[in-house]
Amino acid sequence: MTSDSRRATVQAAAPSGNGRPDRREDLLTAAARRFVAVGIRKTTMEDIAREATAGKATLYRHFGNKDAVIDALLAREAQRFTRVLERAAADLPDAGAKVEAAFLAGVGFFLEHPVLTKGRDEEPGILLPRITANGGPVVSQGLALFTGLIADGVAAGEFRRVDPPAAAEVVMRLILSYFSFPPMHVRVDDPVEAQAFAHGLVAGALRARTGSSV
Repeated sequence: MTSDSRRATVQAAAPSGNGRPDRREDLLTAAARRFVAVGIRKTTMEDIAREATAGKATLYRHFGNKDAVIDALLAREAQRFTRVLERAAADLPDAGAKVEAAFLAGVGFFLEHPVLTKGRDEEPGILLPRITANGGPVVSQGLALFTGLIADGVAAGEFRRVDPPAAAEVVMRLILSYFSFPPMHVRVDDPVEAQAFAHGLVAGALRARTGSSV
């Protein structure tokens, strides 16, 4: 990813609403830019305020410390993660196609996210525990979405009678594993190869077998 595209991704991370993000969102976007530029550990609250052209008092009015900024940024990106998955799965004909598309979108979201990849590569002790934590916003929202998609497939007879939350956990763990340890043998940047892999994953683990009662 080029520096221009990484910058665009950071800027696009802020919900736009009517095109004028509120002050809190502006501060989070400024923090994201600083995290990408110099890293989380080296970024100070003063740096974030300066990047946002805001006073320190304004920043501290929204966030008590840098940890609060990090947590709020991850919560915002978890919401964006969910929207990315929902858009990927929208208007597809069946649950299998929806799960496949959402899975690939989830992998792509993480592997192309400038803040998350910077944190993974240079400061894994700061971001990775927050991202992968059970009950954290990314895992919780991803689990909810995949649980719903898989439950729909089970109800329609398209998937085997799996436990939807347990199956959703497997899918989310795969997404997170590809983020934590980028794939060596599957080219997820190749649409054909990635689609074949996702299709095989769903077909093998979820789809009902013809003539099978399980």
